[in-house]
Amino acid sequence: MTRLSSPLSALRRPLPSSVLVQARTRSFAVPKPRFASTSSSSPTPSRRYVSTTLLIGGSVLLVAYYYDSRSLLHEHVVMPLVRYALDPEEGHKLAVRVLGWDKWARPRDMGVDGPELQAELFGLPIKNPVGIAAGFDKDADAIDGLFDLGFGYVEVGSVTPEPQPGNPKPRFFRLEEDDAAINRYGFNSLGHGHTLARLRARLYAFAQSHPSLFPSPLPLNPLPPSGIPRSLRPGQLLAVNLGKNKISAADSNEDYIKGVRLLGPYADVVVVNVSSPNTPGLRALQGRQVLEKLLRDVVEERNRISTADGLPKIAVKVASDLSEEELADVASAVRSSGVEGVIVSNTTIRRQELGLASANQDEVGGLSGKPLFPYALNALKTLRPLLPPSIPLIGCGGVSTGFDALAMARAGASLVQVYTTFGYRGVGTPRLIKDEITSELNNPASSATGILSAKASWKGEVGKDWASSSSDGSSTMGWDERRVAQESEAVKKEAQGLGELLRQLDDREGLATLTREAEQALREIRQDVSETAASGTTQSGSAKVQGQGAEGGARDNLVGASTETSGDNGDANAVIGGGDVAAGLIEAGTGASSASASASPASSVPSNEASGLIASPSSQASQQSQISALEQGSSDIGAPSIQEALLSTPVAIDLTPQVVVENPAAVQAAQAQEVPREVGGDDEWTQSVRSGQRRLV
Repeated sequence: MTRLSSPLSALRRPLPSSVLVQARTRSFAVPKPRFASTSSSSPTPSRRYVSTTLLIGGSVLLVAYYYDSRSLLHEHVVMPLVRYALDPEEGHKLAVRVLGWDKWARPRDMGVDGPELQAELFGLPIKNPVGIAAGFDKDADAIDGLFDLGFGYVEVGSVTPEPQPGNPKPRFFRLEEDDAAINRYGFNSLGHGHTLARLRARLYAFAQSHPSLFPSPLPLNPLPPSGIPRSLRPGQLLAVNLGKNKISAADSNEDYIKGVRLLGPYADVVVVNVSSPNTPGLRALQGRQVLEKLLRDVVEERNRISTADGLPKIAVKVASDLSEEELADVASAVRSSGVEGVIVSNTTIRRQELGLASANQDEVGGLSGKPLFPYALNALKTLRPLLPPSIPLIGCGGVSTGFDALAMARAGASLVQVYTTFGYRGVGTPRLIKDEITSELNNPASSATGILSAKASWKGEVGKDWASSSSDGSSTMGWDERRVAQESEAVKKEAQGLGELLRQLDDREGLATLTREAEQALREIRQDVSETAASGTTQSGSAKVQGQGAEGGARDNLVGASTETSGDNGDANAVIGGGDVAAGLIEAGTGASSASASASPASSVPSNEASGLIASPSSQASQQSQISALEQGSSDIGAPSIQEALLSTPVAIDLTPQVVVENPAAVQAAQAQEVPREVGGDDEWTQSVRSGQRRLV
């Protein structure tokens, strides 16, 4: 027991105090948890180097992809994210803002334009034929950013004289299923003042980096130096698109004239926009006479600009919705006004015939994108032969690939513009289209003959469709001056005929008015005559006039008078009744009494001569019935109204005077007593009148 208890007793003995102190003061280290992916050892320097290199390399690669506009990053990553996260108008504003950043912060075209892409516009060389249409950079905030993306032609605007907000939001809609868009911005613009400030700011910055091109000291308002384009970039052109304020008078051209005066000196091309569907009444300016006056006013104002290196060119932008006749009117206005170019075309208001699939297809506004291309191309083909080759056309509307661009060129376009496809494909759009053009030019299958030309170029493709249709292979692009002159002459004759027709209509209208007034006057006269005749009938029993001697001769026409004259023998009675004025002139004479007739010289008219002047009793009865009908206002004689009488074919009337004898017995008695005529006696007329009561009709 002792042996067994001794060890237990030892365990029960207390520990020494020194050991307890050490236990209290000793710190126990808690081991850190370890994960499967880590090791207990620290990273080696080689691993740190690899991770840092990958991080830096990835960043550099990402930056390189960002700066290179044609990288797939923009088209397949950035643009889908923008369309998903932002509404169309906000995405539009973001794109303009990014392209307005400093040069080091924005993407650019890293490619090189080959010689096959060289183009020409207004006699000015351009390094490539791809441009950006107006409507993207409305206030000239991203000019250099767009040029850096590789566009050969940049058009800003539309710019209005006064700032205006445009139409209410929402006003921009994507049609992704149709690769199209609808906008009804309504010329939202910050005005001429803002655009002028932006253009001058570019010029000041250019003067700071190129002081040798400007006078010293720098003027307060310097102008672009001579020898280079106003874009300040060789081989690239800058255009300013001019719009009209909604509050401006519809028949006023002052908005466009102000734009030419203020912004013209800083632009290579000034575009007159008369085809936007989002400004009420603007498309009415595409009519021939109105457009011709507008373009002439713009050209006159442009000619007043004093620059050291030529004047800006003037172009007009028209819609593809115009008919062939309306496009012919546009061509006539362009030829006669001195405008140098035409842009075909603006957005369209078509919907039903486009076969759209998007839910936004019924939104009000102008549609752009792929569905517009065939209509824009057709409008360009219609307009091209109506203008001489010296007036270039710019193709715009639905251009989304290099093949589309070449189709426009072969139809006669000197260069093309893009808009909607730029919003879908991103900042790499110009480089992608240029590469596609080059590929098409180098592809034998794209040639009509299947043989690749050693000099295939954009310039060689311009107007190629017209050259193949020409018998002599000339490059007139369908222009036939003689045919146009003949058509102009035909139009002139048609206009003259239309003018004559309008004059005839005016004459008829005036004639109808005159007829109504005349008929009203005749009705009043007829009423007065009827009243006079009625009063004369009641007084006929007491009013008797004796005709003696020469007083029984012929009397003047007394329309509406009623007279009863009785001679001594009571055998001669004459009654002149009032009637229609259209009955003509009726002259009544009062025959002398038998006593007076015997006292006066006898008539010496032979009976055969008297028979030629005196109508037979039957003819007298016929004439008497006609006179009675005229006096009673019968509608059976003559035209029923003065209007029909004036418009009807005149009928020949025998106006030879005839003596109507109302009392043949008195005439026969006078002939029985006739005596030989003395020299200087009464003539046949006087004798016939005095021999009886007669009327001269």
